[in-house]
Amino acid sequence: MLFIYWFRKDLRLEDNRGLSEFLSKVSGSCKFSLIYIKNENTFNYFGEKRILFLNNTLSELEAGLTSYNLHLQLIRGKSTDVFNSLINKYGQISLYYNKQIEPYCIKRDRLVKEIVESKNGMICDFNDSTIFEPGEIKNDSGEQYKVYTPFKKNALNRLEKNHYVNVKTDLNLIDSGNEVIVEINTDSEIKTGKYELIEKSYFSGGRKEGLSLLKDFYTTGISEYKIKRDIPSVNGTSRLSAHLHFGTVSIREALRTAVTALEKSKKESDAAGIQTWINELLWREFYYHITYFNPQLISESFRKEYDGLKWSYNEIHFDKWSKGITGYPIVDAGMRQLNSEGWLHNRVRMIVAMFLTKDLFIDWRLGEKYFAEKLIDLDFASNNGGWQWCASTGVDAQPYFRIFNPYLQSKKFDPDGSYIKKYIPELKDLPPEYVHEPDLMNESEQRKFNVIIDKDYPRRMVDHSKVRDNVISEFKKISYN
Repeated sequence: MLFIYWFRKDLRLEDNRGLSEFLSKVSGSCKFSLIYIKNENTFNYFGEKRILFLNNTLSELEAGLTSYNLHLQLIRGKSTDVFNSLINKYGQISLYYNKQIEPYCIKRDRLVKEIVESKNGMICDFNDSTIFEPGEIKNDSGEQYKVYTPFKKNALNRLEKNHYVNVKTDLNLIDSGNEVIVEINTDSEIKTGKYELIEKSYFSGGRKEGLSLLKDFYTTGISEYKIKRDIPSVNGTSRLSAHLHFGTVSIREALRTAVTALEKSKKESDAAGIQTWINELLWREFYYHITYFNPQLISESFRKEYDGLKWSYNEIHFDKWSKGITGYPIVDAGMRQLNSEGWLHNRVRMIVAMFLTKDLFIDWRLGEKYFAEKLIDLDFASNNGGWQWCASTGVDAQPYFRIFNPYLQSKKFDPDGSYIKKYIPELKDLPPEYVHEPDLMNESEQRKFNVIIDKDYPRRMVDHSKVRDNVISEFKKISYN
């Protein structure tokens, strides 16, 4: 039997539950292979910055294995085709991997399981991407939580050291002489062809970078997280989202770091900041659990009645939003950051998503898809949960009548306009009283500050106060039926 470890979104050699179990199993004379499957259909949905991040990560992972005289074998193709080919070539296989909770991944894994077990092979899968097993946190009725706060309270009450313990992996356990080099649609190197598209990105992939970010956040950011996390112009967040998604840093490492910081904190304000970040990790956990039990979220609203909303599909409006030319500076700055860097501050993610779904009343699914194409840190559960929260269609979502005013959000979280000016340089000379609402300037002020509305910067495309009433009216039609 050939033992195979399948790397997926756990691209690290340390604190990896599935890999740890695999290494202990093949420590004898077992023949084994370490693989990563590149499904080019999936890659078609990856933005170039996301591909580069992944390539950087795979390159570092490959180098790590090489230091043990082992190989990361890259195989092209659909997973089902790959395992059919492997079984035809090598007979029985014992396949190890860490679970994924996305609906399409669950479907893929079910098909792979059927293929492997049809030839008397074996599947060994492990929970590694969440703190708790999906379904482990339930309410008193034994059902999934639909509201975050009670989910969080239950999770915190149940949290024990074993939930964030360091899972030891020791590659010295295995004999590289037993490694089998498969010859099925293999790539000779990672950075090839169309995948090497740009020279640098806002985020660098790989575990070294992820651990560096985690260390920096621990030493300089986590204690102030509560007071800085909503300010997009400062480095107030961990920026670990892509690393948690691709698994260069484990969720256990993130939680373990937070717990260590909490234990060492001496000031109440520091503890509050640390606890706030732990709460955010549990928001991720909450969305993962919801996604696991609701595969329909890939195309439907969690609150099914809101799929009856008469969304707009105005292509001109969507194009202006996506390009950052709406006439609302905080929205435009956010979309320009997303397009140029492949990342977006969480507060601004909410602002731009709320603007698309409420001010423009455009279907949240279009915004979700656009983010999926642009974000380096795309995570289906968090992206879907965030968009449905803003659209008021999701689990524990923002009530439909509470609609962000983009001007007030801008003035509150970017008071001097420094974030806006970074991404909209044409507004760099505007004073605070105009940088949030350039439309307020008269003609002489426009000339004075070198910003002519409709020439240098667009006029606001909709009147927030008017469209807000229309949106509430549309939601009421559904709610009161």
